[in-house]
Amino acid sequence: MTDPVVLDVIGVRVEVPAEGHRSVEDLYAAAARLAVERSPRLLFHAGAVERDGAAVLFPGESGTGKSTTVAACVRRGLGYLTDEMVALDLDTGAVRGWPRPIMLTPWALEAVGLPAVAGDASGKVAVTCAELGGTVVEAALPVAHVVALRRGAAATALTPMSAGDALTLLLQSSFNHYRHGAAAWVAVTALAERVQGWWLDAADVDSAAAAVAGLPYSRS
Repeated sequence: MTDPVVLDVIGVRVEVPAEGHRSVEDLYAAAARLAVERSPRLLFHAGAVERDGAAVLFPGESGTGKSTTVAACVRRGLGYLTDEMVALDLDTGAVRGWPRPIMLTPWALEAVGLPAVAGDASGKVAVTCAELGGTVVEAALPVAHVVALRRGAAATALTPMSAGDALTLLLQSSFNHYRHGAAAWVAVTALAERVQGWWLDAADVDSAAAAVAGLPYSRS
């Protein structure tokens, strides 16, 4: 019998069976599900990078380009928090990331300047932050920007997002707001009012990362 894999998911220790997973991504997904049920923090499905001592969040569903954009940002020198999940402290409003390996398709590997290799059963390759030449950021950070990714644009452009749209995006991306009741609503509303939200229409990965790296300082 193989010992389970023990992972720390933003302060929550979980044990995941080592066998029975189709891919590395499946194993991490199983760990995330356990953490969602146990975490005292509010968890969001989001990528995140550090810039100027604050976090830039990319909330969104799978397939929106979070991992590829995060990887491209790391290649540009921004700090790595996560490509999958962030935790919001309900009292302080600071976030921490889950710095698991970044899960990239062969296309995404080439897009960020790495050799394309075949993925596993999920079609993806687990890439460490170090392989991208980046640095993992484990400290709690204030959030400066919330960015909604929209791929397939003719030209890359950033458009300001209203606080209401930022609130909707964050709530839609929350894994466990139902467990925190009114406290979750208060915390997310305060976050949406405090940060600058953006729609990022991306023509390609590199220009999208350049736009993130060039974001103005937060209004807060």
